[in-house]
Amino acid sequence: MKRGISIYTRTLLTISAAILAVFLVLAIVYGTVYNISTSRQRQEELKRYAQELAYLTERRMDVSYTTFISSDITGYISFATRSTGAYIWVVNSGREIIYNTGIPVDTIGELEKNEEGVHADYNLPETACNDGRSVYCRRGSQTSFSSLLPSSSTWLVASAPIGSIGDLYTGEVLLLKRHTTDTFISWLVENNVHISFAVAYLVSLAIIIWLSRNITNPISALAKTANSVYLGDLTARVQLGRERATLTLPDDSDDTSAERLTREDDLTRLVRTFNTLISKFEARESEHSEFLGNVSHDLRTPVTSISGFIGGMLDGTIPEEKYSYYLSIINAEAERLERLINTLFEQADRRDSHELKQTVFDLNAWIHQVQVSFEPMLREKNIHLLLHPDESVKGDLKALGDVGQLTRVLNNIVSNAIRFAPRGGLVTISTEAEERFVRVIIEDNGPGIKPEDLPYVFDRFYKADKSRGQEGSGLGLYIARALINRHGQVIQAGVSSELGGAKIVFTIARP
Repeated sequence: MKRGISIYTRTLLTISAAILAVFLVLAIVYGTVYNISTSRQRQEELKRYAQELAYLTERRMDVSYTTFISSDITGYISFATRSTGAYIWVVNSGREIIYNTGIPVDTIGELEKNEEGVHADYNLPETACNDGRSVYCRRGSQTSFSSLLPSSSTWLVASAPIGSIGDLYTGEVLLLKRHTTDTFISWLVENNVHISFAVAYLVSLAIIIWLSRNITNPISALAKTANSVYLGDLTARVQLGRERATLTLPDDSDDTSAERLTREDDLTRLVRTFNTLISKFEARESEHSEFLGNVSHDLRTPVTSISGFIGGMLDGTIPEEKYSYYLSIINAEAERLERLINTLFEQADRRDSHELKQTVFDLNAWIHQVQVSFEPMLREKNIHLLLHPDESVKGDLKALGDVGQLTRVLNNIVSNAIRFAPRGGLVTISTEAEERFVRVIIEDNGPGIKPEDLPYVFDRFYKADKSRGQEGSGLGLYIARALINRHGQVIQAGVSSELGGAKIVFTIARP
């Protein structure tokens, strides 16, 4: 299957294209503004020099404006040439170019040859003269010099009239400057705006590449890891940085790590959360597999016993006088099998579609009935189950709830207490009546619940003491909490201060 474009490449191309478009628009706008501004500055500069030189020349020419009467004007003209880099021509009233600092080779052939050669070798064509006697500076292509200058659009022509005699032409000072990029420095100056934007874009692109990699690499790693988890690899984790660290959420008790987590960016926290979820999912799957192993063993044991006893009775191995004894064992194993199957069905996290069948019942009588049902287990381990009803209540202690579901709650909790209490131990059931509810307390003198296990004892498949292996499915307290929650009541786990073992407390509403 053809692999699609990566998020890194897509992000990089999208951002790069957007920034390039912005930079191109800015380069065109600012380049155009800069070129127009620079061109105007150059024109104003040449125009100013033309005016000043015309003024100086006027005072150093004879009254007819045909020749110089003072030679110091050439010094001013040379200085202006060096300052502007332009060719400077001085044209007298007879259109003769009496002084120049240079004439382009292609222009010489276009000028009129002065046959008399009194003051100059060349005459300025009449069509190129500044007859309007105005001061101007324009591109060569916009003046009458368009036919005299090669590539006239690349030239600037500035003109200022010398003196005045009515409407007669009295000469002019011309400055001709060509804007070329024949050197690298001049090319840089001419295109500095575009070059600046190009360099800025390249720098921005480098930053974008770095930022895109930092942002999209974790996202790509998340996508890759999610795909691995989807394919069944629960050991996959998102690893970041050169150290390929696997980041997870800190424990609630780790204040330092929790404080550091608040300073991290959202993407890093997402990676931590994702890795933590995978870890919990992997642990849950492991617990589920362990649960299935436990259930398969527990199912196999009573089935094997029942099958063995029935087979012995059918083939005559067990004599008839012992049928009653072995039938009682078969009955006990069948009841055990039924309880295990019920537990297995109840482990599914589904909500019962039927409403609670709540009735008012005698709480103490109900607890006593449950106590009687545990007599076989109590005799087997020689455990004492004592009841401590609330003596402050006169008469029957009434409670409100679904007796069937509450019986399952109490059965699960008491069976746990009997299971973990030592042989010859003690289990107590106490009640404390409040105005709106009754508190039922089950305590034992077993090993108790470790503090680190208390937050998890009501989780599905959780078993605080893994070493006990096959002694439970890890669903008893989970089912008890689910049923108590359905009644809108609460259930809590702790340590018994009197007996030293586990302490489970739940509430039942009062009518």
